[in-house]
Amino acid sequence: MGRPKGGSAASSSSSKKPKPKPKQRGGVDFKKYKHKVGRKLPPPKNATNTEIKSKTIVLPEQSMASERAGMAVNKRGLTLRELLQQTAHYNANVRRAALNGIKDIVVKHPTELKLHKVAIIEKLQERICDTDKVVRESLYNILQSLIFPSLKEDNAISTRSTLFLLMANILNGMTHLSIDIQLMAFRFLELVVLNFPSSFSSYAEQAFNNFVAVLSNDRINLHDRNKLNSVLSGLGHCLSLVAKTIENDDISNRQVHDLSARELWKCTTDEDNSLGRAFAMPNLLLKLQSLVQILINSVEVSASELCAKSAIDASSCEALLSALHCLDTICRIFVHEVKKPQLKFSISKTQFGPDWLRNSLLVHLKNLWGVKCLFHEKGDDKFFIFNLKIAEIFLCLSAWIDSTMFPAEEFCHFVSSLFAKAKTLRNKDLMEMYLSPIITCIPDLIFNAPDDSKGHLLEAFTDTFRGCKVDCKLILPYLDAVGEMLLPEKTGTWFAEDGSGVLGYHDAWIHELPRILLQSIDKAPSVTKVVLKLLLRIGQYFPTMDCENLRPFIKLFGVESSSGAVELGPFVNLARDCQELATSCLYYFPSLLPDIIRPLASCCLSDALEPLILFKVVEVLQSTYKAGSLQITEQLNFLLLLMARFRVHPGNPSKVSNWDTFKSLNRLILTSLSEMGDGSLVLELMWNNLSNAIAQKPSMHNMNGLFRIIVTLDAGTNKLMNEDAIKLIAGYLVDASLVCNFPNFRALIDSQEI
Repeated sequence: MGRPKGGSAASSSSSKKPKPKPKQRGGVDFKKYKHKVGRKLPPPKNATNTEIKSKTIVLPEQSMASERAGMAVNKRGLTLRELLQQTAHYNANVRRAALNGIKDIVVKHPTELKLHKVAIIEKLQERICDTDKVVRESLYNILQSLIFPSLKEDNAISTRSTLFLLMANILNGMTHLSIDIQLMAFRFLELVVLNFPSSFSSYAEQAFNNFVAVLSNDRINLHDRNKLNSVLSGLGHCLSLVAKTIENDDISNRQVHDLSARELWKCTTDEDNSLGRAFAMPNLLLKLQSLVQILINSVEVSASELCAKSAIDASSCEALLSALHCLDTICRIFVHEVKKPQLKFSISKTQFGPDWLRNSLLVHLKNLWGVKCLFHEKGDDKFFIFNLKIAEIFLCLSAWIDSTMFPAEEFCHFVSSLFAKAKTLRNKDLMEMYLSPIITCIPDLIFNAPDDSKGHLLEAFTDTFRGCKVDCKLILPYLDAVGEMLLPEKTGTWFAEDGSGVLGYHDAWIHELPRILLQSIDKAPSVTKVVLKLLLRIGQYFPTMDCENLRPFIKLFGVESSSGAVELGPFVNLARDCQELATSCLYYFPSLLPDIIRPLASCCLSDALEPLILFKVVEVLQSTYKAGSLQITEQLNFLLLLMARFRVHPGNPSKVSNWDTFKSLNRLILTSLSEMGDGSLVLELMWNNLSNAIAQKPSMHNMNGLFRIIVTLDAGTNKLMNEDAIKLIAGYLVDASLVCNFPNFRALIDSQEI
């Protein structure tokens, strides 16, 4: 074997020397010097001096705080202008802080809001569609608590221009892609409607369009009841505003019926020029018609969910009640439009009549009738409240409901069961709130229902009326309903003569009125006047009525014991208008007067009774006597009692002088006696009582009045020539001379006991 070739090749390559690097051409490298460590080199000759020398400059003051002296700032020292700029910051936290800062400034410096109100609203209205929920809530609170109360103080023109910008952003927010922003925009609309109701008419059509759109959204209706409640609350306020506005317009229209053609044409022209202030009812009614079906669907869904649940959901209950309230308001608007009278000079007739009402509303309400059957099977108070609201809706439309559509007998039984259930309702506040509209509609229901369907309803109504307490809020609706069924002045119909079956319940209702009157004087003074008015109207419409049911009315004036003593009633403590009403009632209840005369006289002798009421009592009794409803002996005894026992205290410093009152009463009594016929006969009738009163030696003033009665009436009887009368006159003259010669003796004479 030979040697490997690789070895010799490797040795030969290692023996080769490296080639030297070629020298660089051009300049020479810097020469390097070696220095010893620690040696300080001298500066080069061409070195530049870089040493800096400075002196302190003293300024008077220069700071951000000094520039803001006297300006309104918040806790962080920011001005209103800076905070308004920060409301448009991209960071939500900065926007929140800016709104809180604005609120802080406005609270501490109210003048800032007055001076820059328009600028603040122009900047803040951009936040209505803010993507941050906290920012929107903060803006809502600022508008509600600070800006809107201040904006109400401005003039109408300034307010209208400011609200125009605000409403533009609210309407824009209602159509936003984000549901949360949409719902918040409806809350802003509700806030504007509550504070500035007159501005809503300009945006009503757009607003109701947006209500229809958002309530048709299944994501809101079916999944989140809280969101639905916020929308329904705003819708309820808007509908209530429309209903109130058209009622006010109806009152204004009634005032022009008696105007001439020229004046009426001028009114029509003025209305045409101010269309922006009124609602465009034809378009508005079509929008509301679309809402009816949506609301009924919402009620059906909510009712099914509530009946399927073991526990009642508060948010679902609130949504259901709000939807029913909206339906009720829409029904009232429709009914008002159907019943609206047409002016004789109106250019066009309305197309919304009874047929339209049946086709647009009653057809859809069939589903609501099925809902009440679901609730009727439940025993909870909440379901009872739902049925009360449903009944209110149907009662509003009772005049247009056909028996083929809704059986009248079944509906009357349904309402009767509600009255029976109301007596056992635990929550009295809810009962007062939701039963009141039902009571108000009872007269119309009874008038329109068939005769064979009214018995249960009248019995249930009368039973609950008897059990209603005077301090309950339902007593006034009950009294209004009773008055409407007793008297024809409101409806123009005599319920007692139309075969409606009400006549049998007249006595039961009238019998309760004195009890309510006496109990209300201390517990509910506002009810007292209502009952007295009703009693007065009953007396005027039923002059031949048997007053036996009204016998407790005597206790209003007082109670006479078996011994003859009279205990004053509450009449003397009533308000003047109530006293006048009670006095007027005496003319129409003459069969009660024999038992009222003595208590009434005691009231007239009380110092608490005003002179005007005293004179009115005398005049009313005199008119009653002239009408032949009061015996002459009773009237003579009443007048004599007043003249003999009226206490006169002209100079008593502890009491107000009533001397002028006595003189006026004296003249009134003498005039009344002169009107009663032949003076000699009148004096003969009252002589025994008159002589007995004189024999009791009343005060000098009363004695003077009694003798004046004799002088006025004595023409041919010569009663003054009687020996006993001469002795009485002599004693009176002695007392009178003592008073004239010794003025201090007057107090002794006046202090005599009667």
